[in-house]
Amino acid sequence: MRRIIKYAARQWKLYLTSAIGLVAGVYFSAMGPQYIQRIIDTCIVAGNGSAFFVLAIPLLASYLITGVFKYIQEFASDCISAAMQNCMRRDTFRSIMAQDQYFFRENNPGELMSRTKQDIETVGFSTGFIFIFFVEIIVHVIYMTYCLVRINTASAIAALVIMPVIAVLAILSEPKGVKLSDQRSDDIADMNQSATESLSGIRTVKAFGREKTESERFDRHNRMFYKHSLQLDYLWANWITPMDALARIMLLLAILVSGIQVIAGKMTLGQLTAVTQYTSELSWPMMEIGWLLTEIASAKASLKKINKILDAKPLIKDGPKHLEKPCGELEFDHVTLDVSGKRILDDVSFDLKEGKSLGIMGATGSGKSTIANLAMRFIDPSSGAVLTNGIDLRDLDLYSARSSKAIVTQDIFLFSDTINSNLDKGQKGQILQEILEQSARDAAAHDFISKLSDGYDTVIGEKGVGLSGGQKQRVSIARALASGRPLLIFDDATSALDMETEKMVQKAIRKHGKITMMIIAHRISAVRDADEIIILDHGRIAERGTHDQLMALKGSYYHTYMTQYPDDAPESMDANEAVGIQESGVQEAR
Repeated sequence: MRRIIKYAARQWKLYLTSAIGLVAGVYFSAMGPQYIQRIIDTCIVAGNGSAFFVLAIPLLASYLITGVFKYIQEFASDCISAAMQNCMRRDTFRSIMAQDQYFFRENNPGELMSRTKQDIETVGFSTGFIFIFFVEIIVHVIYMTYCLVRINTASAIAALVIMPVIAVLAILSEPKGVKLSDQRSDDIADMNQSATESLSGIRTVKAFGREKTESERFDRHNRMFYKHSLQLDYLWANWITPMDALARIMLLLAILVSGIQVIAGKMTLGQLTAVTQYTSELSWPMMEIGWLLTEIASAKASLKKINKILDAKPLIKDGPKHLEKPCGELEFDHVTLDVSGKRILDDVSFDLKEGKSLGIMGATGSGKSTIANLAMRFIDPSSGAVLTNGIDLRDLDLYSARSSKAIVTQDIFLFSDTINSNLDKGQKGQILQEILEQSARDAAAHDFISKLSDGYDTVIGEKGVGLSGGQKQRVSIARALASGRPLLIFDDATSALDMETEKMVQKAIRKHGKITMMIIAHRISAVRDADEIIILDHGRIAERGTHDQLMALKGSYYHTYMTQYPDDAPESMDANEAVGIQESGVQEAR
């Protein structure tokens, strides 16, 4: 609630404007029954027709003025809703962007989309229009009650005795409404997640004939949303019906009591009419309470989910130190990583000097990509340290820890934007066009980019739809080169390239000289020219050395080489050994 108050305080001018419109609107709307009372008593009952226009003109003016102030009130409240949504959506998205990968393991994209759209819209609507409307009902009821009591106390008591009963019914309905609103909010998040996954992976869905399966999965979430929506509607129908009936009984009682007093000569016919109108003005707020509580219940459920995001604290935090010019050096000092009780890396150490290259190989699950994540400080080690410039990454702010590195992964992500925008990471004009194009040439991407409809200004679809896997990888490599960062991390980044293109890209990168490279790969061709190659086995370094040194060891690296290049087998190797190597290579691949 403190957070909402903080947001609301920024919109105090709009709240004040809406409050002025609210109070003035209620005041002038209460003048209508008074003029109608005078018209009936003076013009109709007393027969003074000449006073009709004298009273009718201010009556019309009160209606027009009420309309103007109502417009001011509602427009200001709508502006408050929009402003609150803007502030909350901005802060929520910034909070999401500040989180680490541990957060995204527990919160899927569909759920986060629901929070930043549906839930924020619900809370914004409630803190703007609903809040102002709630205050209007309070002010309206108090002032109309005052006007009713001024005319006749007995009639007022007859009407007001029903109001507490209506209020109690509305309050009793709230807890169930909160629960159903919370469930419905979760249903929306599930639907968003289902739709996002199906549409993002539409090619896989169609390739494996999963259209029916995905449609059924979405239908399940849709049916749950439908079910909880019906239950919520059923709940309010059950409560609103008796509240509506009680509101009409309240009006009937007021007319009955007033009618008896008119017959007894204690009230005029004009006063009876005014009592009827003021009682009607009291009955509609009572009937709106159910709807108000529905919206408030939805807002409470949504606010709880939004606060969960805003209150989330990333485990990966800024350190106290900042580096103006971080270099490409990287050191792993006895790094061990445990996740959920499982050891992923075990006492890994290596020292990657500036301008040098390191190749990392190993079977699937051996910890290769984990090393890349540690180098980027997406995660922190359980023990040991990852250092750059001789400083533990945990002691650096996140910008310094990551600004020296550019990573290219097998899972390429390209934005739905132009090629240029993807290459310069959205920093319009901050990187010279010549540098972008040279980076594309080095990544063997310039030729195919030039043949696109608008060249470097061609807009590609989401995640690079329209480009082949190899083309997307080359654009991603070009993006890393264009960044000018001294350490490039290739996490199986050339897997979609043919051997010839891979060699051409590696040759172009090595021309830069000072670039430091960490190359994680399954193919020998990607790492054989590295200054050092390490072989991981179940999180530990099993072998290390240059290509020639590892071949001489005739260990895991040697066996992998013989599997990938059987034609290069030495003459001294007999047929049984060759078959054994190939079989072990197949097992490792599996």
